[in-house]
Amino acid sequence: LQEAREATGGAGYIAKNRLTGWHHDLDIYVTFEGDNNVLLQLVGKRLLTEYAEQFKDGDVAAIMKVVAGQIGEGAARFGLRQMGQSIADLGQVARAVEGVRDPETQQALLADRVQTMVAQIAMALREATKGVSKDERAAAGQAAFNAQQAKLIEAARAHAELLQWEAFTEALSQFSGDTLTVMTWLRDLFGLGLIEKHLAWYLINGRLSGARAEAVTAYIDRLIGRIREQALDLVDAFELTPELLRAEIATGIEAERQLEAQAYVDAQIAAGTWPIHEKELRKRAKEAAKAAAQR
Repeated sequence: LQEAREATGGAGYIAKNRLTGWHHDLDIYVTFEGDNNVLLQLVGKRLLTEYAEQFKDGDVAAIMKVVAGQIGEGAARFGLRQMGQSIADLGQVARAVEGVRDPETQQALLADRVQTMVAQIAMALREATKGVSKDERAAAGQAAFNAQQAKLIEAARAHAELLQWEAFTEALSQFSGDTLTVMTWLRDLFGLGLIEKHLAWYLINGRLSGARAEAVTAYIDRLIGRIREQALDLVDAFELTPELLRAEIATGIEAERQLEAQAYVDAQIAAGTWPIHEKELRKRAKEAAKAAAQR
C-alpha cells in the first residue's frame, strides 16, 4: 500500500482513491489478534520445544543428527562450505546462478537458517544454566531466555517465511505451460528475495560463498525484468472489477486528465501564450548582450 501510495503521487493521497483508508485499515488488521511479537514468541517457544523433544528418552539418532549438524556448522564457520561452493562455481556467474535457482537449494538455505537459529538459542540457554546452583537455576534460565527474545522472534519469522515458501512451491503443481513458468519465476523471486534480505547472515555463518551471494542479486534482477512484462496479466488474474476497487484512480481517468493537460500546454505553446521558461529568458538575454557587445 505504501508503494502504491508513493507511485500515485498526490492522487494517492485523495480520500476518494481509497489508498489512505486501506492504509488505516491495515494498521488495525496487523494486530487483530494481539501484539504480533507475542504471537511470534509463541511460535519460537514451540520451535524450542520441538528441538528439545529430539533428545527425549536419549534418542541416539536425534543426538547424532545434532552432532552432525554441529560438525557442519563448524565446517561452515571455518569457510569449508564456502570454499566448496567457490570451487564448484569456478568463478563462473552462470554456475553460481544455477546453484541458487535450484528449489532444493532454496529450501535448504531457508530451513537451515531456522534450524541453526533455534539450535543456537537452545545452546545459549543450556550454557546459561551450567554450573549454576539448583536454587538459582530457574532465575538464570529466565534471564537467559529474556536475553534471547530478539533472536527467538527472528527465528519464528524465519520459520513463517519457510512455510510460505513451501506452500508456494506446493501450489505450483496446479499450473502448467507458460503459467507454470511465470509462477515459478514468482516463487524464485520470493525465495531468493528472502535469502537476499538475510544475505549477511548467510555470509557470516558460512552458508553461501561470495560468488553465490552475488548470484542471488544477479538472478533477482533478471527475474524482475522477466516478470515486469507479465505484471498487468498478474494483476488482471485477481479479477478486481471497478465494483471491488471503487477508486477513481483505477478507472484510467488519471491518464485522461494528463492527456488533457498536455494538450492544453501544447495549444498554449503553439499560440505563443505559454509562459517562457526562465532558462530561455536568460539565454535570450545573454545572446542580446553578446550581440550588443559586437556592435
